[in-house]
Amino acid sequence: MKKSRWLLIGGSTLLVAASVFFLGLRAFETSRAFRGSAIGTPYPPAADFELQRTNGSLYRLSEHRGKVVLIYAGFTNCPDFCPGTLAKFKQIADSLGDDAKHVDFVFVTVDPDRDTPAVITAYLNNFSPDFIGLTGSMDQLLAFWTDYGAGRIPEQPDADGNYEVSHSTRVWVIDKGGLLRITFPFEMTASDMTHDLRLLLAE
Repeated sequence: MKKSRWLLIGGSTLLVAASVFFLGLRAFETSRAFRGSAIGTPYPPAADFELQRTNGSLYRLSEHRGKVVLIYAGFTNCPDFCPGTLAKFKQIADSLGDDAKHVDFVFVTVDPDRDTPAVITAYLNNFSPDFIGLTGSMDQLLAFWTDYGAGRIPEQPDADGNYEVSHSTRVWVIDKGGLLRITFPFEMTASDMTHDLRLLLAE
């Protein structure tokens, strides 16, 4: 009887230990999973592009290997999605601390007629002077908008000449090897974005 009781206790202990182990393993695997929208494997190379920085120098994506690159296409007159996304970029950069120097936070205009280099610079400075603002010729921008699914559609101006520009609100995330890994929907929190970036920076 005693032997059976000890066997029962021992078996129960093993079951509890196994349950704890597998729960811990599942929690670890969950912590290693991206919270953004993962791109299917094999990961595609991100389309290369060359656009003009607001200081007049050129930014070529392929020259920034070794960094994680976040790309958002928007415009400075945007009333909601663009400032909301850039505010999250600021939160992410603050959370990463020194690691933020290994991330390029890139804003590409979808409204080049109004978004001059000076206007983009002043706009981004409201969030961080370290953010990279890009523009270019219409041909360069059209190629970028197409490759990155910007979905840019200017709306009809009102009586005062003001107009909105419909566009994608997703952030494209490129890893240190130049591969397109994930996208962030607008609804995603800065905390979850930071989680994913830490995973990519650790690779």
